[in-house]
Amino acid sequence: MALVLLETIQEKDQPREVLKEENTSVTIPRRLGLSQVIVDRIDVYQQEVKRNRKITDLEFKDLVGLVNKRPDSVDIFLECGKRLAFDPLNLPKIVSRLFIVLRAKRRINRSFIRLFGRRIGGFSGSGLTLESRSHLFMEMDPTGNACALVGGICLESVRGLGATGIQVEHTACESAGDAFCRWDIRGM
Repeated sequence: MALVLLETIQEKDQPREVLKEENTSVTIPRRLGLSQVIVDRIDVYQQEVKRNRKITDLEFKDLVGLVNKRPDSVDIFLECGKRLAFDPLNLPKIVSRLFIVLRAKRRINRSFIRLFGRRIGGFSGSGLTLESRSHLFMEMDPTGNACALVGGICLESVRGLGATGIQVEHTACESAGDAFCRWDIRGM
C-alpha cells in the first residue's frame, strides 16, 4: 500500500505542461512526489513488495501524516484506494486474471438477469466467451442486428470492473447460419 500511495503522489505531482516562463528549478522541487526522497522510498518499497514485506504501523502513520499535509490529500487517498481495489490481494498475474474473469462473468450474468429476468446464454471455457442458442434477440430480430445489444452489455459490464482496452467481437451468429451466437471478450 505504501508503494501505491507514493506512486500516486508522484503521478499527481508530475507537471502536465511546463510553461515557457516557469522557473522549473523553483517550482518542481516543491512538488513532493518529484523529490529524490520520494523516488528513493519508491525504490525501497518496490523491493519490499517483491519480498512480500509489509510496512509497520508507524511507517503507515508517517505516510498518512505526510499526505495529510497536502491540500489535495483527499484526492490522493481516493485515487490510492481506487488503485488498491483493482489489485486483488497482489496475487500472481494468472490468479489475478482468473479472479477478474470470474468477476466479469458474474457481472455480465447479473446484468442480463437484471435487464431481462434471465441469463442470455452461458460462458464456454475458462476465458470470456459468451455463447447463446435461440436467445431472446434472435426470436425478436432474425437479422441479428440486436445481437449488438448483448455485445454492448458485455463491454460495459467488463469496463465497470476497471478494465481498459476491452473489445467484444460477435464471432458467430445464428442469423448467419451458425449453430449459435458467440461473443468473444478480449483485452483483459
